[in-house]
Amino acid sequence: MQHPIKRSCAVSALTLAASLLALPTAQAEGFRPLVGVSATGGGETLVTVRYNDGSNQDVRSGGLIHLFGGFEYQSAGLPIGVQANIGFHVDDTNAKNGSVSFRRFPLEVLGFWQIDETWRLAAGLRKSSGVKLSSSGALSSVGDLKLSAKTGLVLQGEYFISPQASVLLRWVQEEYSVGRVKVDGNHLGLGMSYRF
Repeated sequence: MQHPIKRSCAVSALTLAASLLALPTAQAEGFRPLVGVSATGGGETLVTVRYNDGSNQDVRSGGLIHLFGGFEYQSAGLPIGVQANIGFHVDDTNAKNGSVSFRRFPLEVLGFWQIDETWRLAAGLRKSSGVKLSSSGALSSVGDLKLSAKTGLVLQGEYFISPQASVLLRWVQEEYSVGRVKVDGNHLGLGMSYRF
């Protein structure tokens, strides 16, 4: 099976990383651009796709790959700071003759508390835009559907493996709707971020 959406996500992340590398990182003390990726799971099953070989795959409202880039600011000597990022979050399934994807573009603003050199806790808000379930080819009977998103809550813990790189575990409370139908988008994520 081909995964063009996931390939385009990887290309976008690399392009963003290259752009951020070109920025002068010492513009302001405590200001650092960052990029990251996390694997997510949870939410509701939106579509179950069954393949000819008997296997099936779910597209869920809380999955699957979240790529993001942004910046963080922490004033020297203070254990608190802020992080803002924009991302691309997608769950999809692809076959030679069709595909289904659920995608959204979340904007997040988090406040964080640096416990020590290796541990950090964060909490903040998330608002997704461009939320869409789409299908093509043999799976086009699923249709295309635009959803709206409520402002959600993010709780995150990070462990720094170096001053630039961290491993993160997060929980996101998020809800989508189309008409009067509510869709639970709550999910857990495990990922990494890198600062320049």
